[in-house]
Amino acid sequence: MKVKSLLYTSLAASLLFASCNLNEQPVFDDATQAFIAFSATSGYVFEAVDGVPDTLKIELYCASVAGITASVQVEVTDTAYAESQRAQEGVHYNILSDTEIHFDAEHRFATVKIVPVDDNELRGNKRFDLVLTSVDGCNMGANKRFEVIILDDEDPMNAFIGTYTATAESAFADVSTQVWTATIERDFEKETRIYITPICKIHQNPGIPINAVTATVDLDANVLYVPLSQELYNLGDTDQDGEDNKLVLTNLNQSVSGSIAADVQINGMDVSIVFHEGYGIFDPMDPGGFAQALQAPTFVKQ
Repeated sequence: MKVKSLLYTSLAASLLFASCNLNEQPVFDDATQAFIAFSATSGYVFEAVDGVPDTLKIELYCASVAGITASVQVEVTDTAYAESQRAQEGVHYNILSDTEIHFDAEHRFATVKIVPVDDNELRGNKRFDLVLTSVDGCNMGANKRFEVIILDDEDPMNAFIGTYTATAESAFADVSTQVWTATIERDFEKETRIYITPICKIHQNPGIPINAVTATVDLDANVLYVPLSQELYNLGDTDQDGEDNKLVLTNLNQSVSGSIAADVQINGMDVSIVFHEGYGIFDPMDPGGFAQALQAPTFVKQ
């Protein structure tokens, strides 16, 4: 399994750099270094998708060379959250797996399955944590807590979460239609804020990673607003005044004031976003001023 290969490669690399004598062959010592941990620290799951209950599969593993015999308990806690946000087992979700996990040479990975209960009412997102305790046979890893967020499928803000196909006609002459994949995540601490990654690509260097941009959604008006001047990429050097050279979001007039707006259509979990105007990436090092310039783009959730 690829995940296993990456895990053992990472362990070997860390031990190599930790070795005091480079002439010695580093050895991972199961007796003192093996550990159990979650593969990630958080995840979310919808109450239902198209009326069908969703499932969150949470992976944990035992990092061991020989495949030692070890075990751990998985416990539920919700004390980190306000009472209105706390998820109750049997009411908001069910755990469809054992909470006492055993590992050996043949079973180095395990999965805890969370299946939400769809109440068909708007009650807001619910949260709880899974915590690893009572480890036996090895050490406890750093990732011993996993945050679970149950997304209320009646909340239209949750519908934004997902992967989108974005298309736009280029504002550059003789450049074909631009198509790219974007993701939208929700800020669970800010009720109407989302993050779009990427809002566009750099024309001549589409592989360069573009920073997420924040957007604010007005559900009453079915419009979202993306503030201009957000930093999309830092060029890593400075201008003649000592300021960082960075690529920022602008409109097609190279203005960084105000916001660009888009119409939003939500139908269940299907979402489309159509911008009112074009936008681009301002490049202070480019004689033309733009690293990308697009006519009004459209984002459609996959």
